[in-house]
Amino acid sequence: MNKYHSVFSIITTTLVVISPLTQASNINITLEGNGEVKAKESSINCTENCILTNDLPVTTLVPTASSGWSFTGWSGQQCDSGSQVLVNDKYTRLSGASGGAKTIKTGDINGDGFDDFVTIGLFNGEISLSTNNGNGQFDATEIDINKYYPTALDLFDSDNDSDLDLYLAEFGRGNIKVYLNDGLGHFTFSEDIKIPDIKPYSFKVLDKNDDGQIDILISSFSADISGDLWVLVNSIKSPKTQWYINNNGSYTAEEVISESASMTIDAYKSKGVISIVAAEIENSKVVHYRSGIRTVVDKGRGSYGAAFSDIDKDGNMDILAAHYSPSTLNLIYGKEDGTFTEAALITSPDDGVTATSFGDYNNDGYIDVATSEFNKELFYYFATKSYKDCVISTSSDISLTATFTKSTDSNISNIEPKETPKSNSSSGGGCFSYILLMLSLFIRYGRS
Repeated sequence: MNKYHSVFSIITTTLVVISPLTQASNINITLEGNGEVKAKESSINCTENCILTNDLPVTTLVPTASSGWSFTGWSGQQCDSGSQVLVNDKYTRLSGASGGAKTIKTGDINGDGFDDFVTIGLFNGEISLSTNNGNGQFDATEIDINKYYPTALDLFDSDNDSDLDLYLAEFGRGNIKVYLNDGLGHFTFSEDIKIPDIKPYSFKVLDKNDDGQIDILISSFSADISGDLWVLVNSIKSPKTQWYINNNGSYTAEEVISESASMTIDAYKSKGVISIVAAEIENSKVVHYRSGIRTVVDKGRGSYGAAFSDIDKDGNMDILAAHYSPSTLNLIYGKEDGTFTEAALITSPDDGVTATSFGDYNNDGYIDVATSEFNKELFYYFATKSYKDCVISTSSDISLTATFTKSTDSNISNIEPKETPKSNSSSGGGCFSYILLMLSLFIRYGRS
């Protein structure tokens, strides 16, 4: 190969050509079904089985299905990262929650390298830990019981001992409870954080000012918790999402993010800048805040869950959003320019979804998405099966199979934007849809 020509070539014989200046890697691509794969950076197409040889720092493989076919995933060795994901359209059960499946938070709690999770059962006040035993199965234990209307969780190393401690918002009593982790996943209650004149519903723990102390972003309000979700929403008063800065255990109100009630909030800091995502139920929107800029990233009645993660590992944070009625779970991808894609539908079950979390629940190296159906008292996840576009950034040889199937045979969701699903037959507490039904019957038949 002439060193002044492209450093990227297709090899369809046993001869491997390598630039004399650098040692290149081989990408062995097998095509199953009808489609092709394009190497984006070099504009080279594989329309049949091929070996790509290159010394480029990054190679992006873009699959394109033939008419009547769909790309259903990469198999063989795993890509280093991707551009968007393909998710199984069948869920896998994680755990139950006899008091209503309210919230899930994921992290490696016992330090074994596997993702565990903590859940809230709302009405029975049960806080449960499920530890990953390494083969995709989980062992559940109680952390605490009989909490008064617990609403939100966070995991953070509060005592700097290199394990994740647990924070819990007990909305009914207006405090945030702290449980310390012994490093093996055993939690012990430590303290109540109670800030005067507010009732935390959702929150995020983060060192906002880099002083080594734990600050808290809190969405607080007062509301009637004697009924279902819509009773709560319609009774919300004095909502505010605001930072509270820690000064040796005393918290001072600081920056106000919004005057809205957020059922869930999440936040992260990158290069000194904090990004926030909030499910603002009164506005029926999931909103992103960064550097004073407010961006609506998703809409849906009963906006309830919101979480950050880089699901395709492309360096841009993505958002998982849940809406209660119509019930939808959506994935919004972050872009390099700081904007977001349109929401892509993952699922629209009959019952209202509330929880949002990311984690590798089946230990296959891909980040999955978890949610819950509140009244079905069930937490579950959708496994990520593959990246959509495959990014190779290592110098090692790799073998991949791009699989294309006839569109009607595909069993993997492509997580592309879809139409808003029709209204489901269930709502918070089960009574809202019944009221609408009776009203419609009255209008239709009441005057006959």
